[in-house]
Amino acid sequence: MEHLRQQYPYAYCYRSLVLAGCGLLSSSCVAPPSISTERLCPFTGSELILEVQAIAPNPPLTPALIQATADVVLERVTELNAFPASIVWDESGHITVQLPPDADVEQASQWLRSQGELTFRPQKAESATAELNTLFRERQAIPVTDAAALAAINANILALFDAPQISSGDVRDAWVTVRTPEQFIEIGVEFNEVGAQNFTEFTREIAGTGQAVGIFLDDMLISAPVVDASFAETGIPGNEAVIAGAFSMAEAEEIAAQIRSGAFPAPTSIASLQPINLNASCEPVAGN
Repeated sequence: MEHLRQQYPYAYCYRSLVLAGCGLLSSSCVAPPSISTERLCPFTGSELILEVQAIAPNPPLTPALIQATADVVLERVTELNAFPASIVWDESGHITVQLPPDADVEQASQWLRSQGELTFRPQKAESATAELNTLFRERQAIPVTDAAALAAINANILALFDAPQISSGDVRDAWVTVRTPEQFIEIGVEFNEVGAQNFTEFTREIAGTGQAVGIFLDDMLISAPVVDASFAETGIPGNEAVIAGAFSMAEAEEIAAQIRSGAFPAPTSIASLQPINLNASCEPVAGN
């Protein structure tokens, strides 16, 4: 695997012929019965309301689009492993999520705020490797609280790459592993059949060029490996790849969870988030 780390020691891809088991995107997997599709009453916990937006210039929201978005919300709430919970949507585009008192509400809001779009993009031939490395280091120095600065530098990094060759629709599953003895945290990705073919073709075309494979989540670069020239004729076969970088375990688990759940099929935003205490009639309890 060392041949895939020539220019970007913090990230690489590798080939694998191992088949993974059932992932959250598999049709044979089901949601826990402790997530209801009806509002829970009585209930004490938190209520988060997501607003689904139409995709311009398409027609207004359709029930099918809202349902598809709610399905992704279901996958992400399942990842929180906090039950009982409920997910209810209406035709106005609002998806209401009830979370129990022991749920990590901050984590939930982060997971549900992210669009979760994973893309693999080739670095533009005319862009300089040194420029990419400089921007990456500059981004690492920006405080996570400086949203404007992070958005600006992420846009500059994205501009160094071409259109996506692989997207969330090509991915079946994702997981986190720790490589020993280095204790290096990695995110494994399993492609579906089409994704595996796309990955092999993509790596064949970019092998030996010195261009990076930009791996982005919501247009933010999370890894940038290069592919060795030895794959110029065959590409990297198999249906798995590894995303490696300077991740904490929490960061890696969050990224893997978003990849597993898939991207939202429409733009979403958090309309409200507040504590909630309901009686059996679904009326707010006094003082809440």
